[in-house]
Amino acid sequence: MNSSFPKSNQAGLEFVISTTEELQENIMFLSTDFPIAMFTQSYRHGASDHIPFHWHDGLQITWVSEGALEHRINGDTFHLTGDKLLFINSHQLHSSKTVHQDTRTLCINFSPDIFHPKILKSLILPLLENSSFPYALLPLKPYQITLLKKYLNWKNEPLGYFSVINFLSQVFEIMLNEFEESKDPSNYEEMKLFHTVLDYVHSQYAEQLTVKQVADYVLINKNRLTALFKKYTNMSPIKYLNEYRLYVAKNMIIHTDKPISEISADVGYNQISHFIKQFRDSYGLPPLKYRNKYGETQNLSKDRYL
Repeated sequence: MNSSFPKSNQAGLEFVISTTEELQENIMFLSTDFPIAMFTQSYRHGASDHIPFHWHDGLQITWVSEGALEHRINGDTFHLTGDKLLFINSHQLHSSKTVHQDTRTLCINFSPDIFHPKILKSLILPLLENSSFPYALLPLKPYQITLLKKYLNWKNEPLGYFSVINFLSQVFEIMLNEFEESKDPSNYEEMKLFHTVLDYVHSQYAEQLTVKQVADYVLINKNRLTALFKKYTNMSPIKYLNEYRLYVAKNMIIHTDKPISEISADVGYNQISHFIKQFRDSYGLPPLKYRNKYGETQNLSKDRYL
């Protein structure tokens, strides 16, 4: 499936990040020998650009250079602006969307293997492997913001890696000084359960799913399932399912010339009138008008539904 993620740029190369069926983000490192990816992302507020729930094997740092983003990580929701840095640990479900305007971000994805083995073993891994450490919000000092602005125009030059490693080392030093272990070790198992729930919903979204079917799949009751969705997405299971269907539909509308009636059926809607209403409520325009404004295909098929 094509993705409608914000457009990205890494060292002058434009691309769009995608995810696997298991919600894992595909990362393109600058070099096979040096596992760091540094890229900008441009969100169009009018097009409702956003990144749905996903995770990655490595670590990620995000800085907002323009605008603001609403992030959701493991049930926590907050706005990220240019005065803070967001660090996300590996395998954490998270999503982001614009707040009220176009937004640009700088992302640094990297493997902890960039650090010296002794530092990695004795300092960094104990922090990363602690299940109570999903993410950190770090206030930025003026000199750090100045450095991050330089990274916005990053060029893939070997000597530049010294600067990046030094910056990442400072980030870990701050986090190690401030981190306190969580008193809730059960959170990790709960997150694994919710990963399984989302995998199932994302693979079966085109079917007529019920809350009971999803709950039965992971062997919990409906109340527990509803509580999980409320905690981690701030939505009911059915609302999340419908929003995911609309997100998949938006991808098809932007990237294909498939008739709207077929897209509606493909994502699980029995009545196209209901689909059009829900799409308009979520994205501000009916499907065809949204395609005409934001679509990327050149030869669009005619459709009688406006």
